[in-house]
Amino acid sequence: MRGIWARAQGRKRRTTQNGHGVNMQISHIVKRLGEERQPMRFLASRILARSGLAEKLGFKIQRRGYQLHFFNTALSMTLWLYANERSDDVDIIQSLLKPGGTYVDIGANIGDLVLAGAKAVGPDGKVFAFEAHPRIFGLMSQNLRLNQAPNIHPVNAACGEDFGWARFSDMRSDDMNQIGHGEIVVPTIPAQMLLPDEDIDLIKIDVEGFEFFVLKGLQKSLGRTRHLLIEVGDVHFAQFGYRYADIHDLLIAQGFAIFALDKAKADGAWHPVTDRDHPFPMVQNILASRDPQAQRLLAE
Repeated sequence: MRGIWARAQGRKRRTTQNGHGVNMQISHIVKRLGEERQPMRFLASRILARSGLAEKLGFKIQRRGYQLHFFNTALSMTLWLYANERSDDVDIIQSLLKPGGTYVDIGANIGDLVLAGAKAVGPDGKVFAFEAHPRIFGLMSQNLRLNQAPNIHPVNAACGEDFGWARFSDMRSDDMNQIGHGEIVVPTIPAQMLLPDEDIDLIKIDVEGFEFFVLKGLQKSLGRTRHLLIEVGDVHFAQFGYRYADIHDLLIAQGFAIFALDKAKADGAWHPVTDRDHPFPMVQNILASRDPQAQRLLAE
């Protein structure tokens, strides 16, 4: 009787816990709907993606001169929900690239900015796309095939300072996966080992806090690189035991000038960053350039 009673109590606790979990999920959804500018379209994006209907029905996300599959990923849902999402990033990339140029995207995700860069450099240009997560790399590869982009060279590996192996997270929010967490094991490589011994117009790095180690594995290539677009954020850096000052010193030693959007100013312009202790409480991009007047390129 004691065993039957224990099992019954266990089932009751699990039922209560499951019910509590469902209530929490519903509360989160209701709260999120209240925050969204387009609540019904937001809800539709979740239903279409999570159910797999978007893929089965062949939904596409139209971008600036290219298109993406509507996958069950956070970035896919965001781009379908908001047509102008990431338009600033696309503007920057396309303003710094010219036909016939070379573009490197490290942390390529499903390939949105890879394809934006490929559009800018054209068929005579070269694009190298590094994505560590095996599942996300597979989705990116499908997007590259969709757009028939033969000048893009995809690489399924994490970029770092040395050759090795690293654990990688597998969060449903694909744009937040990072090295150092999770059960997926991926190879790490210094990106410079796979890049051509020629000029590079732009390297974009967005790897959720691992940026400093990616840069250390690129030092031979940096001398041939004109511009870098790098995601920075104090909280992300702290997870890996370094500060923005480490990135600043490395870039200055390589001869780059550094620029950032000043959130405190309303002019929407890029301003020089000369202080190695400059705070970045919010995640944002910085531009490192060999052109000391590079902000004028972004204003054109």
